[in-house]
Amino acid sequence: MTDYVPVSCELYDRLEEVSLRKKSVALELNDAQGRRIFLKVRIADLISENREEFAMLDDGERIRLDRILKLH
Repeated sequence: MTDYVPVSCELYDRLEEVSLRKKSVALELNDAQGRRIFLKVRIADLISENREEFAMLDDGERIRLDRILKLH
């Protein structure tokens, strides 16, 4: 896995708002192989682990925040 790059405060704040409101959101992101994908998800929480930040989804999956390109 590549080194984590902290996301902007603006993106983090938007993710936090979506998480707190339990709203579904469409994410545009790069998967582990670098392919651009689109997912409709519900973010349950934002966590930090080993100096990396993740979105924990309601299905138990997690997405490293620096893989997220856009929220739709």
